[in-house]
Amino acid sequence: MQFVIKKMKTENLSQVNYNLCDISMNDLIGHDIEIFWTGKMKCFCDKLCKSFYRQNFCYNCYWTLPQASQSVFKPELCTAHLGIEERDLEWEKKFQLVPHYVYLANSTGIKVGITRKSQIFTRWMDQGASQAIIFAEVPNRRLSGEIEVILKSEISDKTNWRKMLSGNPDDVNLVDWKNKLSILLSDDLRKYVHDDDTVNIINYPVEKYPTKIKSLKLEKNNLISGKLSGIKGQYLIFDGGEVFNVRSHEGYIVDFNTSK
Repeated sequence: MQFVIKKMKTENLSQVNYNLCDISMNDLIGHDIEIFWTGKMKCFCDKLCKSFYRQNFCYNCYWTLPQASQSVFKPELCTAHLGIEERDLEWEKKFQLVPHYVYLANSTGIKVGITRKSQIFTRWMDQGASQAIIFAEVPNRRLSGEIEVILKSEISDKTNWRKMLSGNPDDVNLVDWKNKLSILLSDDLRKYVHDDDTVNIINYPVEKYPTKIKSLKLEKNNLISGKLSGIKGQYLIFDGGEVFNVRSHEGYIVDFNTSK
């Protein structure tokens, strides 16, 4: 079947359940799959192109759409709460002026991140987090960015994807970290620290983690095939140690086949 690659949909069950363009990927673990790139891509604007400019956008979309603006990638730069437009104030209000969580997670050790309140478990699963806790709840994206910047002075905001795909990380005491990091905040920001100290545990459908990882990219090899041995984050893991980042290939038009 042919489709445009989109980020896998996830559901947090006893193990994360993955769906890629209406295909139940968990059911394919242990089976051969084949992904063939047609050489075409579809941008956010539905324009067909042979290559993207940046971040899976064509040149025009990257420089004009609010979805590719600075504040998307650096929330501390958000200005919608002040009524100041960056590219499209109405879109920015809908995106920025909603409740956000600042969270602590363990994918490869302690890290901080932010996401819209409605996307919290989705965000954790997309990053391959094994443990996660809500640190703070704020009314807009700008405040979440300000808190994240402060916490980044003590812990990372990045996930080491190679380490994440090499196995489960050692447990981290997220409650202790939450208490320790709360002290860094001013009184104005500390009032947003969440009172729920529940540590969420997430399990992934992986039969075997690779010992040596090789990243696969369709622009280097338009045919990717092999036995699927697991899925974690937004990565497909093959039994030969190769991994395929679904998220970074959004917009690629592919033919997908399976032995099942």
